[in-house]
Amino acid sequence: MKQFTKRADKIIYPSSRKAVQLQRVFLRTERLQKKKIRHVTQPLVERIQWFRYALDESLPCATKSEIYDLIEMYISRNDCELDQLKSLHRNGQRPKAAREDMLEALKKKELAEFKNGLEIPDLMNPKNIKILREWDGDSNSLSQIKLTRIIAPNSNIESIVKEMENIVYIKK
Repeated sequence: MKQFTKRADKIIYPSSRKAVQLQRVFLRTERLQKKKIRHVTQPLVERIQWFRYALDESLPCATKSEIYDLIEMYISRNDCELDQLKSLHRNGQRPKAAREDMLEALKKKELAEFKNGLEIPDLMNPKNIKILREWDGDSNSLSQIKLTRIIAPNSNIESIVKEMENIVYIKK
């Protein structure tokens, strides 16, 4: 494909074929960049990578209680950043940051997903853990990793959900 460059000394007529070609090239490169970003930041891939690095290397497999602890750590992984953003409010003088809204929505979504069944790698299977540790992070080879759906114990998740619903922001 012919490379198009912008030249300051040459004016292009808006309805010309050259302008249409330039617009098409620009839109295509923009679309490819968006696709590349979307491809890199897939939520399931990020979740599996998090569990891959969070699991202790010395353990051949995890127990159910360790898995629940890992899930709680996963759901609360952004709490420090959330607390920092909340401390910037200065007693209600500043509005919420967009990042703060996004982190709160993400946490609520993950809690709801945990209540209905959170899909994580099968950490109780030693063969699956070996495959997980050898995984290079490529989404194409994700099908080799066996995933399981972990549902929260009722008493634990209800208290967490109530705690999230009781968060009230004081405006002065």
